[in-house]
Amino acid sequence: MLAGERHRKIVERVNSEGIVIVKDLAKAYGVTEDCIRKDLKILENKGLLTRIHGGATTNRENVHAYHAKDRREVHVEEKERIAAKAMTLLHDDLMIFLDISTSSYAIAQRIVQEHLRLTIVTNMVAILELLKDVPFVTLIFIGGMINHTNDGFTGSLTIDTLKKYRFDLAFVGVVGVDIANNQVMTYDMDDGLTKKQIMLSSAASYMLCEHEKFHQAGHFIYATIDDFTGLITDTLLSSQVEKALIAKDIDIV
Repeated sequence: MLAGERHRKIVERVNSEGIVIVKDLAKAYGVTEDCIRKDLKILENKGLLTRIHGGATTNRENVHAYHAKDRREVHVEEKERIAAKAMTLLHDDLMIFLDISTSSYAIAQRIVQEHLRLTIVTNMVAILELLKDVPFVTLIFIGGMINHTNDGFTGSLTIDTLKKYRFDLAFVGVVGVDIANNQVMTYDMDDGLTKKQIMLSSAASYMLCEHEKFHQAGHFIYATIDDFTGLITDTLLSSQVEKALIAKDIDIV
């Protein structure tokens, strides 16, 4: 295989899997590990990937905040799959937290469809509007300072109220997940600090993570991957990502 063809395949693989390992690439393409290291250096210099110890990871798109109402119309099928998987963790009489996330909104919709009798705590306005007249749900809304872009309440007042609760389970949204550096990101600090307190107030916490989030980055790191109990995603993960999550004792749903 010519070097140019090998480079193209390496870039395709890292973009697909999120992370690649030198020894695996060497075996796959029938070359030495030193050859692969040189390939990765060339590709990094071209801005096509980022080298890490023992391999490389995809370059991350630094996403920018846009309104939650608009995000609800994007990747609808993926969010519905995440919501369906989240339902396998739920049963009547739990107290759960639904964080500011369009995937959380999809879970709330599914709860209504399946008539689960839950106590639901949230800081997302759209979820409040959806559930406020649902008779079989006990709804608690957490206020604070409004974040108009995220359509919810975050910050110190919200955090102070969250400290008074203990949830059985929390579903927490993410903007980006960096497997290589063990980072979970969101848009801004207040949202991130609020998410962190939600996790601290919960017996178990699951990140809601469409597969594209493994290739994206936010502006604020609010947790490490192993701070979570588990991860709910919309498709099968690459073997490398799955191995990395299992090594961190993450329940993959």
